[in-house]
Amino acid sequence: MTDITDKNLKTDVALIKKDIKQIERFFDKFDTALEAMTEISQKVAVQGEILKNTADKLEDLEARASEIKEEDIKRAEVIHRRLEDHRKSSREDHQLLANETKLDRKQRNDEIMLQLGKMNGALEVRLTRIDDRIKILEQWRWYIMGIGVAVLLVAAEVNWTALVGS
Repeated sequence: MTDITDKNLKTDVALIKKDIKQIERFFDKFDTALEAMTEISQKVAVQGEILKNTADKLEDLEARASEIKEEDIKRAEVIHRRLEDHRKSSREDHQLLANETKLDRKQRNDEIMLQLGKMNGALEVRLTRIDDRIKILEQWRWYIMGIGVAVLLVAAEVNWTALVGS
């Protein structure tokens, strides 16, 4: 019986050794799986941080883009106001220049008309003097002609031979 018990015991020990080897293989696989899961867990944690940082950066970018958009709208409004002010100023300057030019032209025209009036007055005075001189000359012509006719009549009526003594 000792042989049988000894055999049973050896069989039991062999079975236990086999079970222990299977348990060791199981725990080796479990350790490998646990290491892989730990590694995956670490990678997931890193990926989670990367996603969180990326999300934060996206939020920051969206906020910055929103700020820039608001600033651009404000700048566009300022530029629009300045452009409108410039247009109004240009219109006012153009109108002022047109008015000044119109006034300057009117002054020059008035001055020219005044000078023309003075020249016309001076010409009228000169023409009046010339007319008066022509009248005087015409009167003298008639006097001279009258005297000449009288001299001719007197000369024709005078006996020149008796006067000269021949």
